[in-house]
Amino acid sequence: VCSLNHDEDMNEHVSRLEPYRWKAFQCLILKGENAGGPNDINDARKLQVSKGQFDAFIDSHSGQSMLIPEPNTVMQNSYLLLDEELRFLDCSENGKVPSQSILKVGVEQALSQAGFDDSMFLNRGGVFDWTRERSN
Repeated sequence: VCSLNHDEDMNEHVSRLEPYRWKAFQCLILKGENAGGPNDINDARKLQVSKGQFDAFIDSHSGQSMLIPEPNTVMQNSYLLLDEELRFLDCSENGKVPSQSILKVGVEQALSQAGFDDSMFLNRGGVFDWTRERSN
């Protein structure tokens, strides 16, 4: 959810698509990635929405039973990200700080450098049953 779509009513389209899960992420700004700094890849600051704007978007789509809202406070440290060198990216300080590569130090040691919040992962429903009956 960003500044360009936070006022959109997507209910009709989402209902027609009938997704199993619909994750709505709040636009997240990370230093070194999209914060508009000299070494950043992009500048997404103009796409940011406030917590209130994000919450209003979620409220307007609350009739969608498959909706899973993920504000920045939930999303930021509850995903494991790997870069092309197989390093976990620690986003806990609003940036992407790479761990040592799992190829050099193993998964356990690299994971300890990832800033991963396993309780937030569980609280956001990170573990769920992927199986479901197919519709024709």
